[in-house]
Amino acid sequence: MRVKRRLLPILCSLIAVMSVAPAAHADPPNRPGKEPPIAPRVDGGPIPGAPTYELREGEVVAADEMTVQGVYLPFNFGFSFAYSLSSRTFWPSYSGRACVNLRGTGSSDPTWYGREIRVEMWNAYGTDTKVGPTVRYSVNGNYYGYCWTGLYPYHEHYFRLTKDWGGSNGVWGDGWASQ
Repeated sequence: MRVKRRLLPILCSLIAVMSVAPAAHADPPNRPGKEPPIAPRVDGGPIPGAPTYELREGEVVAADEMTVQGVYLPFNFGFSFAYSLSSRTFWPSYSGRACVNLRGTGSSDPTWYGREIRVEMWNAYGTDTKVGPTVRYSVNGNYYGYCWTGLYPYHEHYFRLTKDWGGSNGVWGDGWASQ
């Protein structure tokens, strides 16, 4: 009986420590104080023959330009935004992978060159859920790209472009999404 009384508090403490320990040592992406990954430079440009969608902040796209459902990869896009911009929805590849490649080519902010925008991947199925890390893309006129993996192949997804500089100054460019 004495052994059970001594082991019970030790066992409870051990269970409490083990249930907290993995979360304490985990390295979640984009935790406060940790910089998000940087998209590496990529060669090439928009994919010849792929459909092109103009993505503009605050614009409503006519029904004949976009359907309610997502599109298949690949597609090209042009973008223009001041604060944030969501892409058109799409289905990732059957392997759960989607790549976003883009370049910033101009801005109404004279100090835009060399700054960064951030790209997030979202699962649009049901309630929108962010997937994977937020990735930093340089806007210096070169193409940069990053591939997200572990996406749900039969769920629509979208990526979101954001920036935290230049207030209401716009930034624009082009790119492509692929498998």
